[in-house]
Amino acid sequence: MNDQIERMATDFSLSHSIRICRQLTELSHSNFAPAFALLPPDKRLAMQILYAYTRFTDDLIDLPDFDPHTGQEIPISVRRKKQKMNQWAAVLEAVLGNIGGENGRVADANDIKTFQQIAHEFPNCGGLVLLPALKMIVDTFGIPREPLFHLLDGIEQDIDPKPFETFDDCVEYCHQVATSVGFASLAVWGTNVPLFSDNVIRAAKACGVAFQWTNIIRDLLEDYKQGRIYLPQSELQRFGLTPNQFGSLVNRSEWNAQKIMPKQLDANGKFEFKHYVEEMEHQEEKFAKLILHELNRCEVYYENSVPLYNLIHRNSRRMFGLMWNRYYALFRMMKRHPLLMTTGARVRLSDCRKARLYFHWRFMPCLRLK
Repeated sequence: MNDQIERMATDFSLSHSIRICRQLTELSHSNFAPAFALLPPDKRLAMQILYAYTRFTDDLIDLPDFDPHTGQEIPISVRRKKQKMNQWAAVLEAVLGNIGGENGRVADANDIKTFQQIAHEFPNCGGLVLLPALKMIVDTFGIPREPLFHLLDGIEQDIDPKPFETFDDCVEYCHQVATSVGFASLAVWGTNVPLFSDNVIRAAKACGVAFQWTNIIRDLLEDYKQGRIYLPQSELQRFGLTPNQFGSLVNRSEWNAQKIMPKQLDANGKFEFKHYVEEMEHQEEKFAKLILHELNRCEVYYENSVPLYNLIHRNSRRMFGLMWNRYYALFRMMKRHPLLMTTGARVRLSDCRKARLYFHWRFMPCLRLK
């Protein structure tokens, strides 16, 4: 999707920017899109724009570059990924200003001339076409700059991922990539108390960790294949697993092959094979206990996020309720089948389940999350 944006990044009018943001949201087929429909029109548009920004930023380091002459994909190195992220941060500062409060060079969302000047300074930065719309909603809804830049900090950790040593390290990552988006969204939705009140901060942080930890557990296999293990090393050690054992257990096809191979090779060592299988089964038990531990912890964060519902402006609660229930339903599915995410099957809600949730939040009186 980002390469499509880059080919359309010559018109910096606000109307064009809004149209591209809407197209990017539609092309992503995000589960969030139905929830946006439950908002008033101005907030719905703002969330589409915010989603487009976060989606482009998230994809920035994962998508390849393209040869300008042949149009062929070019794999990008770690150095190039960092270069792209640094450029994106510099462009964002030029438009919005920095976290310290210095205003950007763009006067308002219709300042086409300044956008063109920035594009000249940062050639091939296709995401710039999204920023007139982002500038508009930042000014309109008072979205703080900090969360928008914290998202970049979190995504930058995925360029050259290092194992998290403790769960606190994982929580900080969750706040950067999820809670940051949550606070930007809360500015759009509106809150009944100041945005950075203690009770809002506590509930929003809990919600960010609950949602992101659900994503992390659901995507264990996909992340492992990309060289990423987000669960803390200290907890792997606590449950008696090495990173290699954990990786093999996540990839069930690889694990099952290891269980069969000794039987094929061992012609007359039944006892040795039996001992080998018992050891592997013991590792499976430790792995299942680890996953259950992570899911139980995740449930606490869901419980602590519930107060956020009543802190949100009334006309935005249905959207938040639908989002929360979708994530919680995914979580409950994994809680019932703790090893489902390691089978290669994508953990997802059925279309029927999604439709029921949407109907509930669209048409029924909604006074609580669960």
